[in-house]
This record gives sequence, structure tokens and C-alpha cells, in this order.
Amino acid sequence: MRLKLSGPDYKDKDPVSSLEDFKKRVEAYKSAYVPLGLYEEENHIQYIQMIDVGRKVIHHMLQGFLTGGIASYLTTFNLAPRQIWITRHGESEDNKLGKLGGNSGLTIEGRNFGTVLYNFITQKRQEWLIEQKKKQSSSKFPPLPGDITPPYPENYGELDQKNFCVWTSMLKRSIQTAEDFEADDDYDVKNWEMLNELDAGDFEGLTYEEIERRFPHEYEKRSRDKLHYVYPGVGGEGYLQVISRLRDMVREIERITDHVLIIGHRSVARVLMAYFMDLTRDDIADLDVPLGMLYVIEPKPYGVDFHAYKYNESSYWFDELKEYKPQKETRKGN
Repeated sequence: MRLKLSGPDYKDKDPVSSLEDFKKRVEAYKSAYVPLGLYEEENHIQYIQMIDVGRKVIHHMLQGFLTGGIASYLTTFNLAPRQIWITRHGESEDNKLGKLGGNSGLTIEGRNFGTVLYNFITQKRQEWLIEQKKKQSSSKFPPLPGDITPPYPENYGELDQKNFCVWTSMLKRSIQTAEDFEADDDYDVKNWEMLNELDAGDFEGLTYEEIERRFPHEYEKRSRDKLHYVYPGVGGEGYLQVISRLRDMVREIERITDHVLIIGHRSVARVLMAYFMDLTRDDIADLDVPLGMLYVIEPKPYGVDFHAYKYNESSYWFDELKEYKPQKETRKGN
């Protein structure tokens, strides 16, 4: 009921009368609906019952890969107030040369990006804490007459103690971008292989121009269908392989109640952005996620809050891009 009052049904309405209205709706539901349980169990029917957004989850006779996957997802789901930040690493030596993949280190500009990223996130973390404490202190449940403040979500622990995870890939350019976070005990930095960039197989270390000139058939093949294309050679991947290896990462992001910053790569950022922004699979391979962009997603009981920031090299800070929406990339290449 607390969460329902912040939903679309009662937006901008008096919360006191809204609560009474919803209680009446619940009573109407009780008269019209039959609870899961007895009938399904007597007739050997599979079911999953989820109570209070995951406080209690009941599984009955689950069989098969799909139902197991659904059950696994539902048990990780939570609505804790938190932020999910997504960005790519700072500029690398291979980025400067236009080469695919590799494991080069950062340029001077890339290292500067990492430092500014640390400073910016640290400030935004404090701003978020102040804002949440303000909401928490002004929120009452049941609501008081005249109070139009949406009730604060259930208490998920002390806000001051909320952990902040920084996750990188196992590649040098991603790890180096997180070095300032690594030096600060207030951040929990971990490296994950599943966050590695899409492996270009035999084409690692080449530029798109070289691929187009030396392997025109492969270049044309990928241009026609980037989503299903798989790079040739040992270890070569495509976007479907990246989606597959990121499934466990998505479940972990859904499970934790901490803030998290993911310092990844283009393909990884595309997949995660598409998932959290509710885009289709066909949008993934062409999503525009250039170096220097920083995205933050705040899951809410109904939808998400989304903001985008662009690195400003001259001011050594990030500028918010108002009204920014994820869009398709227009330039040639990756």
C-alpha cells in the first residue's frame, strides 16, 4: 500500500483519501479473486507466488529451464532506493588509433577522465544521500491529512551505510579508469570477466577501415546484421554472446540494494542500457554510447528515473544533458 500511493493510479491525489480508496479496492479484489494454492496443488499445476515485492516467494512444482529462470529472476528483484551508473572506460591507446579490442592502457586524457569520474560520482553520492534523508524525514505512513509527499519506500537499512560498488572488466583500460575509486575505502571495487568487451576474434587490433579493405565480405556481412554477426576466429563473439554472458550480471544488479558504477565497454554498455531502459533486442547493436558519456538509472516502484551526463574536458566535470534519450548511432563502424 505504501508503494501503491506513489504509482500512476494516485499521482497528484490526496494520499489520505487515496489510501482509503485502495483499501476498498483490496476488499473488492478479495471478493473477486481466488488465492493461488489449493486448486493448483491438487491438480499438480506449477505456480510462483510473490508476496510484498519479494518478501516471500513460494514455488510449486517448477519444472524446466524457462520457469527456473523466471523464479531466479523474481527472487533477486528488489525496490531498494539506489543508483545504477553506467559508463565506458576512459580513452585508451587503442581508441586513439581506432583499433578494435586489445588490452592497451589509458592515454593521459583517459586517466584524467577516471579522476573526474571519481570526483563527480563522490559528489553525486553525497547529493543523493541528502535528498533521500530529506524525503525520509518528511514522509509519514499512514499519510497525514494535507500531506502530499509520496511515502518513502520501506526501510532497506541505514542510508549512511549504503555500500557503493564499482565494477570493472578484467581489461587494463577499465581497471585503470577505476584507480581513484580503488584508493578510497568508501568504494567496493571488483573486476568481472563477464564485463569484458566483445571479443573480435581474428580482427582484434584491426581498424574498421582495415577490415573493410582486407575482408570486404565479413565487413558487409556484419553491416547487414550486427546483432547476429559473430567475429571469426578463436574466441570471436557477437552481441548475442555478450547478452548471454551478461545475464548473471543483470541478475546481480537486480539483487543488490547497493549503489553500483559499471565501468565497461561499448558492447557491455549497450546491452545493460537496453535492459534497464526497456529497449528491444534489435536496438542493442546500434545504441549510441560514445566515450565520455555517463548514465544513471534509479529503479522506482513504477519505472525508472534516468539522467545522462557528458564529460567536459575543458571544465574537468560532467555536464547534464537535459531531455536526453537513448538513440541509435549514426556514424560508421562499431
